[in-house]
Amino acid sequence: MTTAPSTAAPRSTARWTAVAFVAAGLAFLLFPLLRPWPDETVASTDLAVAFASDRWVVAHLCGILGLALVAPALLGLRTLLAGAGGAGAGRAGVRSATWALVPAWTGAGFAALYFGAEIFGIRTIAEAALRDGDLGLLADVEVLRMQPWAITLFGAGLLLLAVSGVLAAVALWRAGAGPRWIGLPFALGLVLVLPQFFGPPELRITHGFLVAAGCVLIAVTVGRGRVHNSSPAVEKTVDNAVAR
Repeated sequence: MTTAPSTAAPRSTARWTAVAFVAAGLAFLLFPLLRPWPDETVASTDLAVAFASDRWVVAHLCGILGLALVAPALLGLRTLLAGAGGAGAGRAGVRSATWALVPAWTGAGFAALYFGAEIFGIRTIAEAALRDGDLGLLADVEVLRMQPWAITLFGAGLLLLAVSGVLAAVALWRAGAGPRWIGLPFALGLVLVLPQFFGPPELRITHGFLVAAGCVLIAVTVGRGRVHNSSPAVEKTVDNAVAR
């Protein structure tokens, strides 16, 4: 009697990969949606209250979570493209997916350092301004943001993240996993992460929806089994077993 090989592992990998992409997209969207948007051109009580609020903290934690989930999601995508047991390591798109992991991990780490400073450094400054009744302290916010090492790491991190998004789109294009363009919205969203920081709130919220949509598109492709975690030999065996 012939028994078809178990597909539990491929399905499990596809499931957690899809979940990682959806969670990353949701986190990227929640960041601009939850973030307070006071007028930052004038030192005011409203500005200090916004910087010291729980919404400020939660929104930026969502931003960090989004950055952190990109690499695990891409790792799952690479695993699915490579195939079980490494037998499909030569499949189309695997090399690009593999190279996407390095800038994703590194970029997230660099950018998260800056987000951490924004969360706690700026909040501390705002709390001091409210406590002492000295709104002049808010001038230190810009000093913190533009600290040379901090801004350099942040910019480098987001550029690396953009590279990872482009490589992921190339991997999906070469693999032919669903429509070839399926990774393009995700790539565009990551490429625009850095420039969108210079835009108004409406643009930044729109960008959040773009990244979320890109992540969901890939998650749906993965969830529908368009990216298989099995080698051609295993796929043929499964097909033969089903035919019997």
